[in-house]
Amino acid sequence: MSDLQQQVQEAIDRLVESGAERGLQVAVYRHGEPVVDAVAGVADPATGRPVTSDTLFYAYSTGKGATATVAHMLVERGVFGYDTPIVELWPESWKIRAGPSGS
Repeated sequence: MSDLQQQVQEAIDRLVESGAERGLQVAVYRHGEPVVDAVAGVADPATGRPVTSDTLFYAYSTGKGATATVAHMLVERGVFGYDTPIVELWPESWKIRAGPSGS
């Protein structure tokens, strides 16, 4: 276990032990390679099912701000423009279909 992995694991273990968090995962990638994958706590308090690296978490709208910030930085660097169609950047996006509510 790397020092960084151990530091992150100890930090999230403390969060769970203190009651600040019930269950969480921290995954860090650098250049497409995993650097940290730490889990702690329970995914389902009713059953006691532990959090694993495969546990899904609902993030709701938390990613929108980060995505907007990254997109703005990429526009500033000339990677693409604000008017660039998404399909040019993500060709597979046309395959995504709206749900029953249209969203």
